[in-house]
Amino acid sequence: MTKELQESAITTLARRGVTTNDIAEGTRTFLSNKYKDTTNEEVLAKSIAHVLYKDEVADIILTAIYLDEQAEVMPDDQPLKARLQRDANGHNVDEILAIAITQQFSAAATVHYGLLDDLKPGLIGEINDKTDSINVYLDDILAALIASSAMSYLELLGGNQY
Repeated sequence: MTKELQESAITTLARRGVTTNDIAEGTRTFLSNKYKDTTNEEVLAKSIAHVLYKDEVADIILTAIYLDEQAEVMPDDQPLKARLQRDANGHNVDEILAIAITQQFSAAATVHYGLLDDLKPGLIGEINDKTDSINVYLDDILAALIASSAMSYLELLGGNQY
């Protein structure tokens, strides 16, 4: 059952426009911008798998995407729908779910998630700016996956020496 859960989360991410290659690209870019190192692709793949193949992470991914999808079909007269469509300040449930991912890996992952959430580089920003779908949760989940994968990468290399 466990592997089925993770594969479902990965498939669901891909259906919403986020592949494992996108997570790798975001993680690679973050690491090179932050630490100016060349990325070891084998270690990078292991770090992403380490993050994605946790039951707790899969649960959060599936829950977050379910919430985005339900927001899209929510009746327009529901006050919450307008808040979700504009990713209203103060909603914060998206950040809470993302932080629930990063806290499983390190405080540094949580800090770096905050940075990525503020700057919204690359695909994170593209997802955030989409107007043809509601992605209140997906952009935060992607930022959390990148931050967690980056910190897992550094740990797999023997710890953050920076």
